Amino acid sequence: MNCTHTMFINAPVAKVFSLVDDEKNLKRWMDGLEETIFPEGYERAKSVGTKFKQRIREGARVNEYDGEVIAYDKPHHLAILLGNKHFTVRVDYRFTADRLQTRLDYQSAMIRSSWFVNLMCKLFAGFTRRLLNKQMQKLKELAELPDNPYQSAPQALSAAR
Repeated sequence: MNCTHTMFINAPVAKVFSLVDDEKNLKRWMDGLEETIFPEGYERAKSVGTKFKQRIREGARVNEYDGEVIAYDKPHHLAILLGNKHFTVRVDYRFTADRLQTRLDYQSAMIRSSWFVNLMCKLFAGFTRRLLNKQMQKLKELAELPDNPYQSAPQALSAAR
């Protein structure tokens, strides 16, 4: 299953990129993400080829996925492979600065999967699209919050709604 999403965010490109690039920030907008685990000796400056694991809550279960950074050009491009023994998906984020706005182009593509996974993707395509839209909206809201060091992100997000 392939998904694309493009949106304009009223925030500088560096701020938007940090919400996608930093594993602590990912948990703020990515539903179900429990943790991202990097290997010992991980160095941020050498990101391409970095392997990691993500633990994602899906319903009552927490599933673990293997990941690898396959493209990294801060603050313009981040791409990863994420999967398990049943499938692999390529996730690509591209960030373009446009004055004080950022254009975010998101694309995900299933590059390896079983016939069962392909069937499930077709059956749950609507749900997947809604989840993507919800997460992208949450990312946009977080990025557009004013920088206030005295207010926590949950408080600021609640105040913004």
